[in-house]
Amino acid sequence: MSALNEVWLGVILLILGGVCTGVQGPMNGRLAISTAGSFSAFLSFALGFWPLLVYFLADTKGGKTVDWPEAAKTTPGYAWLGGVFGGIFVLILTLVIHRRGAAITNGIIVVTQLIISVIIDATGALDNKQRDCTGLRGGGLACMIVGIALVTLF
Repeated sequence: MSALNEVWLGVILLILGGVCTGVQGPMNGRLAISTAGSFSAFLSFALGFWPLLVYFLADTKGGKTVDWPEAAKTTPGYAWLGGVFGGIFVLILTLVIHRRGAAITNGIIVVTQLIISVIIDATGALDNKQRDCTGLRGGGLACMIVGIALVTLF
């Protein structure tokens, strides 16, 4: 069993990811004030490339454990383009966060991510396992929307 299959490790990593997302925007936004939003977003990805490269090389033994021809044949085209959305996300975050504030910006992002995620789950889009939008899921989503409205308005 892989260590990443352990629930506690997954939760810790997700919390760490939330912390990284929470501080990345204000840091990139501050750099954008002194330079340019486009440069700040670019630098974010340029610096982020290196730890990802090190992990990729270690995880795949230099890329040798991936069957590249099979991956090219069996992976849908859209699956190769996730980084495009990541780049757009970082650029938008960089441009908006210091104008609207970290709480509002990140709150709207989180609620939007949750809405899109519930739609993806409900439809099984992008080859994800289908999970119905139950009343409790919908209620939780409604609570998040009300929460961000309160943070935004007050």
